[in-house]
Amino acid sequence: MSHTVAVDRWVLSSGASSFTSTSNFYFPTTFTRSPHFGGNIIRASATTSGSNESVICKSLLCGRRALLSLATLSLVMPCDRVNNSFAADESFRLREEIRKVLSKGKAAGVLRLVFHDAGTFQVDEKIGGMNGSIVFELDRPENKGLKKSIKILEKAKSQIGVVQPVSWADIIALAGAEAVSLCGGPSIPIKLGRIDSLVPDPEGKLPEESLDATSLKQCFERKGFSTQELVALSGAHTLGSKGFGNPVVFDNAYFKILMEKPWLSSAGMTSMVGLPSDRALVEDDECVRWISKYAEDQSLFFEDFKNAYTKLVDTGATWKKSL
Repeated sequence: MSHTVAVDRWVLSSGASSFTSTSNFYFPTTFTRSPHFGGNIIRASATTSGSNESVICKSLLCGRRALLSLATLSLVMPCDRVNNSFAADESFRLREEIRKVLSKGKAAGVLRLVFHDAGTFQVDEKIGGMNGSIVFELDRPENKGLKKSIKILEKAKSQIGVVQPVSWADIIALAGAEAVSLCGGPSIPIKLGRIDSLVPDPEGKLPEESLDATSLKQCFERKGFSTQELVALSGAHTLGSKGFGNPVVFDNAYFKILMEKPWLSSAGMTSMVGLPSDRALVEDDECVRWISKYAEDQSLFFEDFKNAYTKLVDTGATWKKSL
């Protein structure tokens, strides 16, 4: 048997076992021919939380008007189901386009783009955050090199924009998650619906590379992040050319190397490992507690990074209103 929504000479099919209901119609569906039901009957059949109910709605329908009447069925479908369906479909299409332009060699730059867009957020001032304003800030010294990452994502943005417009904030947040996953890191679900800023964020809001651990913790606290979240997010430096293991593999090598403090050695290039802010973390007892945990347990790092990343790209964002 099948789930159906029948209108005049048309049957709307959507499943495997049949009973009728007044609510919770599941889509997508397909049209199939059905014998004429006669009269002015719409018969709606769909699943509802395991219950069997039926409803017969009368309406004067015939010919082409039957198809038009199907639009009214959306009025009985819960909005959250509609929104979730569209959001999932949009996310899937956008991820597909991002994968076409993203490679492991480009992953570090794309992930850096996320941090530089979202990292301007300030709790007290209620400014900054994941808002796409980075496209207006590319000439700032701290954003040197990010034009390449924007150019990469422009291709995906233009392709998906043919079907449905997407904000820079959404595509950057999703691209960063894809970069992590592509390089072997955790899969990070990303909510869509951010609205882009039309102006640049104020300058001087990103953490400076020369900060010591105390200043870093204070900086991240102003952005609403704990010391644990600071350390977890810093693990993103495992990607790229900062000297923390394989530059195209997302793992916990960052923390293992921090614990070894190779920059203290006089041998060759080891003094070039990491940024001053990276090295500062391992000199702070509270940070070291988390660094050692993540060095020993990659799964724990992946879970905490996923949660901290989600918070990073959601904090400070302005969202579209749900229908």
